[in-house]
Amino acid sequence: MDSTSVDRPVPPVVDAARRADVGGLRVGVVKEFAGDGYQPGVTARFDETVELLESLGAKVVEVSCPNFTYALPAYYLIAPSECSSNLARFDAMRYGLRVGDDGTRSAEEVMALTRAEGFGPEVKRRIMLGTYALSSGYYDAYYGKAQQVRTLIKRDFEAAFEQVDVLISPTTPTTAFPIGERADDPMAMYLADLCTIPSNLAGNAAVSVPCGLADGLPVGVQIMAPALGDDRVYRVGAAIERALQDRWGGPLLAQAPAL
Repeated sequence: MDSTSVDRPVPPVVDAARRADVGGLRVGVVKEFAGDGYQPGVTARFDETVELLESLGAKVVEVSCPNFTYALPAYYLIAPSECSSNLARFDAMRYGLRVGDDGTRSAEEVMALTRAEGFGPEVKRRIMLGTYALSSGYYDAYYGKAQQVRTLIKRDFEAAFEQVDVLISPTTPTTAFPIGERADDPMAMYLADLCTIPSNLAGNAAVSVPCGLADGLPVGVQIMAPALGDDRVYRVGAAIERALQDRWGGPLLAQAPAL
């Protein structure tokens, strides 16, 4: 009875994974997910995966999705706005934690203490950004424009899926960075989401599977399909995993050095 659920049959994902055959499948490589900012090892593993899919019988073509370049700023206006709205209920009165309710403080003071202690730095940052974006005088300039960009990104996906069955890209521009390394640089941290955000905005099916190692750390390839096209991403993901396991003689992580 969830209002966000879809009353439709589940796509045949298990059969698609067992099939793991990409012969004749049209695979689109997103042109915008390449260039500066991508670690050489990530690019190398991705290019090898593209060649692997071609060797398995897939037809690989380059596809342009020009509005994907605006996905990152659009997402980081929409997501904080939703964060600000959704987390407003955690005010110590209705939901969640309650701090400082010792009978001497007003409801407003308890709310302030609770929200200050209950949310971490990144959550607070998003609440503040979202509250600003939704405020009077800025709603149309920021949140409204970001929603328009979201529509353009969905149209890019629709146009791409008229040409190909799935899209592929690196999952992230770099391998994993050490914990805390980007804590003081939110933009650098957000850039790790560069390739996955368009699917988040459009609501498409997407999956990431390992495709090799760079500097001893796993690299992922992202497979994107239209909404409810989950069987396609399972089919391609399973084909990549099966072919690479045959090549490596076992799972990817078994090849990684001890850290």
